[in-house]
Amino acid sequence: MDLLKSSHSVTEIVYHFTFIPKYRRRRLVGNLKQTLLGMIKFCAQVNEWKILELNIQPDHVHLLIQTKGNDCPSEIMQLIKGGTSKKLREMYPGLVENTFAKSFWADEYYCGTVGKRDLEQVSKYVRDQDKHYVKEPG
Repeated sequence: MDLLKSSHSVTEIVYHFTFIPKYRRRRLVGNLKQTLLGMIKFCAQVNEWKILELNIQPDHVHLLIQTKGNDCPSEIMQLIKGGTSKKLREMYPGLVENTFAKSFWADEYYCGTVGKRDLEQVSKYVRDQDKHYVKEPG
């Protein structure tokens, strides 16, 4: 974890986010998954955030991200979920969610802060989601 410097502060803030598609549909696969991966990385780059880990499962996303001190979790999620929702709905108009919902993502999300001592453990958990996540198709 690096120190992030801005004009008036130096911070070490890391958040672990988990968020899901509307109705927890298993849609985050194939081309859509790759598109989403690029969109999240682009959003982080534009906002000068550092993605420490990013793992996209068929029905949820884990994101471990270091941000500046003036970025609050709700604004981070608004930028990521809001921006990707609009673009994914435009790029993949055949999704069932587009018929019934105004957003690709569920309203809720999980956010936890991660300290230096726990960083490696949480990072490994996010990285190893393929091992932890076994769910029957449905």
